[in-house]
Amino acid sequence: MNRDALANFPDETSPFIEQFVRELTDVTDAIRHAYVHGSVTMGGFHPRQSDVDLLLVSDRDLSDEERLGLMRLCLATSTQPYPLELTVLTEQALQEWVHPSPFEFHYSEQWRLRLEKTSIDELLREQRGMTDPDVAAHLKVIMERGRVLFGAPMNELVVGFEDKHYLEAIKDDALDCLSSLDNHPVYSVLNLVRVIAYETDGRVLAKREVLEWAKRQPIPSDLLHVIQKAAAAYAGEDSTFSRSELIDFYIFANERLFQYEDTDESEN
Repeated sequence: MNRDALANFPDETSPFIEQFVRELTDVTDAIRHAYVHGSVTMGGFHPRQSDVDLLLVSDRDLSDEERLGLMRLCLATSTQPYPLELTVLTEQALQEWVHPSPFEFHYSEQWRLRLEKTSIDELLREQRGMTDPDVAAHLKVIMERGRVLFGAPMNELVVGFEDKHYLEAIKDDALDCLSSLDNHPVYSVLNLVRVIAYETDGRVLAKREVLEWAKRQPIPSDLLHVIQKAAAAYAGEDSTFSRSELIDFYIFANERLFQYEDTDESEN
């Protein structure tokens, strides 16, 4: 493993990642490339709320036994102390890239919650044949701001990836953020601005970078105030949002990301 890739990571994330990679070798020998991405590499990690995001690439399809071992390893490792989000792709899936991409294995804490209603075997059967548009977002962040733990740089593996795949993935996420703005205002506001930033000037931003980018844009002061409060809350301060603020921000984000797009399509 390239331990230099772990340099300057947030407190205790490096040993957490190293431990997982060590135990991974007892589960499968198929992993040839490994990457860290997300808030750990982009400087926005918060110990009480952030995931550790890993993406692994195997040289073949995993066996049922290996996938079961991976699920058990993730269940034992995740939240000890940090939540883990893990995606496994095959080299073939990258070399024959399609969007949305199939994946070999996926874990997040949402899958743990589903174990309350079903078995591990049933969850793994459910993953078979699934695709995930978020994989495109992971690849873009890895290529722009990720770290290689071992193996080749991602841009040497993936063939056929286009920036429009990333944009489609984050705009899908933007729709979810619009629908959950009332319940999760901090996450939703910051992520919506991240999507607006990418559409505006191609910037791949961390949540902690959103406010500084927004200050340089012609964003009305009342909406900038909402972004400031979201950034403060993300940094750990107490912030509340009025219903009118969230409605105004919803209208702003929806117009920037979707209304103009609908107008362009109707004109064509």
